Amino acid sequence: MIWQYVLLGLALVFACLSFAQWRWGIVLMILLAAVQDPMRKMVPGTAGWLVLATAPIFIAMIFSSMVHQRGWWQRFGKPYPRIAKAMLILLPLIFPAVILSATYGPGSWMYTLFGVFSYSLILLAIIAGFHFARDEKALRAMLAAYCLINGVMLTGGILQFYHWFPNSPILGSDMFGYKWVRWADGYTVDMIAGFYRSADVMGWHAASVCILSFILALSSGKGIRRYAWAALSAFAVVALLLCGRRKMVYMLPVFALALVWINWQAGRAARAVAILGLLMIPLLAVYVTGDVISEDSANMRYYSGKGLRMDAAESIQGEGFASVMETFRQSGFFGEGIGFATPGAHNLSAAHPRIWQESAPSRIMVELGVPGMAGFLFVMLCLGLAMWRTTLAQVRARTTAAPVAAGLFAYFLANVGSLTVSGQILADPFIASFLGFLSGTVLSIPRLQATARARAEARAMHLAYA
Repeated sequence: MIWQYVLLGLALVFACLSFAQWRWGIVLMILLAAVQDPMRKMVPGTAGWLVLATAPIFIAMIFSSMVHQRGWWQRFGKPYPRIAKAMLILLPLIFPAVILSATYGPGSWMYTLFGVFSYSLILLAIIAGFHFARDEKALRAMLAAYCLINGVMLTGGILQFYHWFPNSPILGSDMFGYKWVRWADGYTVDMIAGFYRSADVMGWHAASVCILSFILALSSGKGIRRYAWAALSAFAVVALLLCGRRKMVYMLPVFALALVWINWQAGRAARAVAILGLLMIPLLAVYVTGDVISEDSANMRYYSGKGLRMDAAESIQGEGFASVMETFRQSGFFGEGIGFATPGAHNLSAAHPRIWQESAPSRIMVELGVPGMAGFLFVMLCLGLAMWRTTLAQVRARTTAAPVAAGLFAYFLANVGSLTVSGQILADPFIASFLGFLSGTVLSIPRLQATARARAEARAMHLAYA
């Protein structure tokens, strides 16, 4: 039980620090999210509710930012009125879903609170991300902290794959009482979790470290720093290939295609060619990994199978579209109620309907019904369009923030693609809030540049009159 108290103690201390200095909250969340799974594995029974350890830090960060940022809502809504209005429109549209879940049966109100918290998590994180950075350096520092911390944690995948510490309680997912195995055509794939609690979680972090390190490489000047970030991106590819989750591997080609497309649309074809050149470093890691662990191994066969593209198309069709229509047929216009299909709700014990939905679109449909789903998709559409306009303006103007803006928008699109197939990864409050937070940072880039220009002009005037 000592590890449970240590984890809860860290959550409490980090929450207090986050309230005192709210901009440190996201870094503290990154740190606790990285160590919470190994510590949770040391707790007898591995209580599922411990996955919420980062939630107090997030709540403290949001509340503190509201207190210390004057006009917290107005400063966000003024440059992005459509997103702000869409969020306000969403509130009455989800009211039927709230009533349905709260009155479903004994104890169902717990699902209501959990669902409201989960959706609020993403929306509040977007606004917090908008207010976070004071300059571009702070934004890159936050990305660097995430990549370095989780880069260290990804070594657990290598240790588990080679069975270097077979009896370690913090490697793999055996201590949860199950062993994840993927059945393929004539062979099985052992799904690697490393220090994380599941292969899904390790795969998502591996894909994120690969992408975000690559963004840092693009935004760094020529020299050793650029190639160091590219090397970390390549290392993350190795862990990604070991996890055994195709949907996480899909994020990389979606990111690469989106990044090239953004630069092409902005009229920077030469930049797109340069990006493809730098992409050769992580792509080389795929070749090396296949050579080291053998192309005949189950892991490499699983990713190089002939049905890979067909599986991807079928997954998007079945989970992203057909499942929404089937959910509408079964659950009706208003759905079943908020919270019942929210990732992580299975840890609650109260009256609830039987839920089979896995993808994010079908989960939203069964929880919010047609009105709530329309409202939520409208918020995401407004957010995506705002990010697109901001990114395009930065790339066309060739600003110093253009690589970060383009990279984070491409990362957003890669996650949308993955969540269309499966939304289970959002069971981790950190991941849900981190995605919203990074989306908000893209929206903040014009503000950062306006502040930087104002400081430069003030400095120039001071020197002129000195």
